[in-house]
Amino acid sequence: MDKATEFKRPVPIILAIVAAIGWIFALYQVGVSSNLDSRLESQTQATGTLESLRSEVAVITTERDRLTSDRDAVAADLAEQQQALSDVQQQRETASDDLARAQSDLDQAQQNLAPMREEIANFDSARAEAEQRLAEATQELADTGDRLTEARATEADLQQQLAELTQQTSSLTQEASEAEERVQEARDAEAASQSAVAEASAELDRLTQQRTEVSSDLESMTQRREQLSADNAAAEEQRQSVQALVSQLSDDLAVRSQQLSEIEQRIADLQAQATGAQEAASDTGTSPTLSPGSYSGGPFTLTLNPDGTFEASNDSIGEIVTGKYTVQDERLTLLDAEGDVDPASLPIVCGIAKADQGFTLSDTTDKPCPLDGLTLQAQ
Repeated sequence: MDKATEFKRPVPIILAIVAAIGWIFALYQVGVSSNLDSRLESQTQATGTLESLRSEVAVITTERDRLTSDRDAVAADLAEQQQALSDVQQQRETASDDLARAQSDLDQAQQNLAPMREEIANFDSARAEAEQRLAEATQELADTGDRLTEARATEADLQQQLAELTQQTSSLTQEASEAEERVQEARDAEAASQSAVAEASAELDRLTQQRTEVSSDLESMTQRREQLSADNAAAEEQRQSVQALVSQLSDDLAVRSQQLSEIEQRIADLQAQATGAQEAASDTGTSPTLSPGSYSGGPFTLTLNPDGTFEASNDSIGEIVTGKYTVQDERLTLLDAEGDVDPASLPIVCGIAKADQGFTLSDTTDKPCPLDGLTLQAQ
C-alpha cells in the first residue's frame, strides 16, 4: 500500500488538520503573548510618564503662583516708578528753564566782554607806540650825548689852540717892542731892520686875524654847546613825559586786566551754574531744596501746599498769614500775602540754606528777610 492510498484514509486527514490548527493556535498564542508584553511595557512606561507629568504640574503650579506674586509686585513698583518719573520730568523742566536763564546771562556777559577786549587791544597798541617813541627818544638822547662829548672835545682843542696863539701873540708883541726899541736906538740901522719890522707886523696881523677867527669859532662852539645842552634837556623832558605816559598806560592796562579777570571769573561762575543746572536736569535722584509740607521752628509754623499756596502762623502772638509762594534758585518768595503782615514788606524774599534737620532762612542781596536766622524743621 503506497502513501497516496494512506492519505486517502479519513483519520490521517483529520490528524493533519488538527496538527495544522494546533500550529496556527500556537503561532497565535505566541503573537498574542508578544502583543500583551508590548502593551504591558507601554502601560508601565505610560504610568511612569503620568507620575512625572503630575510632578511637573505641581512644580509649574507653584512657579505660576510665584510668578503671579512677582507680577503684582512688579506692577506696584512700576506704578511707583511712573510717579517718580513724572516728578523727575517736572524737575527736568524746571532745570531746563534755569539752564536757559543761565545761558542768557552767559551770552550777555560775553557780549559785554567783547568791547573790553577791544579796548585792551587799543591799550596794547598805544603802549607799543609809546614804547617805540620812548626808544626813539632814548636813542636821540644818546646821539645828543655823543655830539655833546664831541663838541666838548673840540672846545678843549680850540681852547688849547687859543692858549698857544695867545702865547705866540704875547711873544710876538714882546719881540715887536724890542724891535721898536732897537729901531729907536739905532735909526741908522732902520733901513736894514725895516724889512724885519714889516714882516713882524704882517705876522702880527696874521696872528691877530687868526686869533679873531679862533675866538669866533670858540663863540660858535659855545653857542652850539648851549644848543646841545638845551636839546639834551628837551630830550630828557620828552623821555620823562613818555615814561609817565607808559606808566599811565601800564596802570590802565592793569586796571583793565583786573576788570577782564573779574568778567572771566563771572563767566566761569555762570558756566558752573549752567553745568550745575545740566547735572540737576540729568540726575534723577536730585530733589528740590524745599518741597511742599509743614515746617516749624519754635512758635512759628509754615505750611507749603502743593498748589503753590502757603499758611504761616505765630502761636506766641496769634498771627496768621496766607498767600502764594515760589521756590527758585534757593530762594523762598511769599506773594499776595494776606493777614497780619505789613504790605510794604511784600513780597517777602528769603534765602534757603540746608540745616541738619531742615533749612534756615536768611537775608538776600535784594532785600532783608523778616525771618532771617529762623531754622525750620519738617513736621
